[in-house]
Amino acid sequence: MVLINFITYLVEDTYNSEALSVLCSNVLLVKRHYKKGSASQKTESDSILYYLAGLIEGDGHFNTPKKLTTPSGTARVAAIEVVFNKKDRPSAEFLQSLFGGRLYEHPTKNITRWSIQDKKSVTKIINSINGKLRTPKMNSLYQMIDFLNAKGDNIIKLPIDSSPLCSNAWLAGFIDADGHFAIKGFTLNPNTYLAIQFYVGQRNTDKSGESLEKVMLNIANFLKAKLNNRVFSGKFHQFVINTSNRDSNKILIDYINSYFLLSSKYLDFKDWETVYNLYTNKLHKDPIQFEKIRSIKANMNNNRTHFSWAHLEWILSR
Repeated sequence: MVLINFITYLVEDTYNSEALSVLCSNVLLVKRHYKKGSASQKTESDSILYYLAGLIEGDGHFNTPKKLTTPSGTARVAAIEVVFNKKDRPSAEFLQSLFGGRLYEHPTKNITRWSIQDKKSVTKIINSINGKLRTPKMNSLYQMIDFLNAKGDNIIKLPIDSSPLCSNAWLAGFIDADGHFAIKGFTLNPNTYLAIQFYVGQRNTDKSGESLEKVMLNIANFLKAKLNNRVFSGKFHQFVINTSNRDSNKILIDYINSYFLLSSKYLDFKDWETVYNLYTNKLHKDPIQFEKIRSIKANMNNNRTHFSWAHLEWILSR
């Protein structure tokens, strides 16, 4: 706790960025090797809440009615929705088992919707993530708190989280929503560019009109990567972070291994980590290992057909 508080102090001083990086590395090291016990279990309990906050900020939506009742007097309800790829339904079921709500399969799209509409579950989630958000989506959270308070709750609006990214699982949830692990090259063409890369992107502005540049720049700085501003299809503006060098990828690996991913991206990450280790140790020059990398690449992401959800059971047992 003292180490985390010291890091928080250093964040306010840009001249200590290198010291902050070193300390974050130490925090993640301690986190991975911390012995199981009551304090550790509490940390894991907090981790799922920070993860949920990051997931909602990446792929979630707060649906808050403007009025408490309909013209006929029927009570309106607030709802929270998170969208998953259909292949990740087990991770949606995992979160549903912890926080309530219902799951719906979209009739035409390849998605599963986790919809939380009953007041007990909505209030539970709001209280769970209050004070853990980092993006302008905080405005939507505050609107829902106002709505719930008008219906009799007494939820205090906590400020935006400015703690170091290494100190909790928020970024893990954000990565599960918007991250992508990529392996470039490793074809039969010897001149193909080889790279082990990670991407995470978000639109430039929230629906409130506020920019996401600050939080995206914070992620980029944590990963020691550049923040790029890109335009897709000539009209969609996004901030995109791309890690491709050894140091940035190592920071990401240490972070995720210190916390967790819930979706099938965890499987992609572990494959990606395997290739990273082979590549950085120059083992890819061995024809057998090169073919291993090619096989891993061919079966990642959208090409994955085999899924294991043992990591969910592991998280429950921590």
